[in-house]
Amino acid sequence: MNSRSIVATCTLGLFSACCALAQEAKPNADEAKTEQKAAAKATGYFEPVGAHEIAAGTDQIKSLVVKQIVPHGTQVKKGQAIVWFKTDGVDKQITDAETALRLAELGQQEAAFDHRQFLETQKLDLAVATRTKRDAQQSYDNFVKVDRDQRIASTEFSLKSSQASLENAMEELTQLEKMYKEDELTEESEEIVLKRAKRSVESAKFRLKGAEISAVRSLEQSIPREQEQKDDAIARALMAFDKARRALDLARQRKEIDIAKGKKVFDKQKEDMGKMRADRKQMVLRAPADGVVYHGRLSRGKLADKPSALAADATVTNKQVLVTLVNPRALQIRVDLAETALRHVQVGAKGTASPKAFPDRKLQITVKSVSFIPMSNGKHDCVVNVKFDKTQPAIAAGMTCDVEFK
Repeated sequence: MNSRSIVATCTLGLFSACCALAQEAKPNADEAKTEQKAAAKATGYFEPVGAHEIAAGTDQIKSLVVKQIVPHGTQVKKGQAIVWFKTDGVDKQITDAETALRLAELGQQEAAFDHRQFLETQKLDLAVATRTKRDAQQSYDNFVKVDRDQRIASTEFSLKSSQASLENAMEELTQLEKMYKEDELTEESEEIVLKRAKRSVESAKFRLKGAEISAVRSLEQSIPREQEQKDDAIARALMAFDKARRALDLARQRKEIDIAKGKKVFDKQKEDMGKMRADRKQMVLRAPADGVVYHGRLSRGKLADKPSALAADATVTNKQVLVTLVNPRALQIRVDLAETALRHVQVGAKGTASPKAFPDRKLQITVKSVSFIPMSNGKHDCVVNVKFDKTQPAIAAGMTCDVEFK
């Protein structure tokens, strides 16, 4: 082989190698172009739109026991029963509540009777207080208007009478002495008369002295003291009357408040009884629309990490979501968008979603909303509308997908 042949052969080999490298490099360039088109990627969850969260919804019955529940994933029609509760415990609660309500009603009747008695007793107590005040006022008025002056006049008259008695006795003695003095001889009987007259004078002097002392004490001590006592008595009587009237009024107000409070409690108890009877009619829950039964609650399109434990004999609360009824044809995608991807995703942006169960299916999506307020650390809420194809099997709520935003 000459040198030209060797050069030609080498040149041809080199050209072939370059073509091969070019062919290998072409797919890589396409892949790079595809990666450039995907501005952001995320994991999404197919979330039902307008799903119905169904709970017992009872008002007074807080705890219930499941008797039967349709299986998870069951397709149901509107009006179809989906949850049944046991009624034995509920019926006992209602019976006990009815007994308590009857007792409360009797208590209300007794309270009303006691209140009427209380009002009548208050009238009597007020009448007693009024009479006591009246008697005190009369006693005071009698003393001030009549008795005091009469006491003073009586004291002065008693003193004057004592003085007159003394004067009369002395005058009588003087006359006797003068009459008997003219007789030189004094008979024994005359001496006795004179002796008695002298004793009368002495007695009158003694009584006058006592009357003077009594008059001074009455005028300077007893009557002023009684005046003070009467003033104090009337003041206390007026205060006692005001206090009694005030106490009666306050007692009436307290009683009326207690009556109103008791009536309010009874009315609430009666209302609760009515609600409990209405609760009794909710021992069977029915589907409000056609749909698929999911046990428990879906959170942002996600099911709980563990399967629902709802089954016969399970105890649930009245507010607990037992069933989420999903329209399988009304789904959207809920995305936990990373903060780093926030600048690449805007409302109206397009993209694709590939269900993880069917990675070859590419569903067209449009961004419906993006929240710029974080819902958790580094995560933002994003809702995506999705256009489903007619490929079977259908996508179900709660499934996940890989989302690519252009």
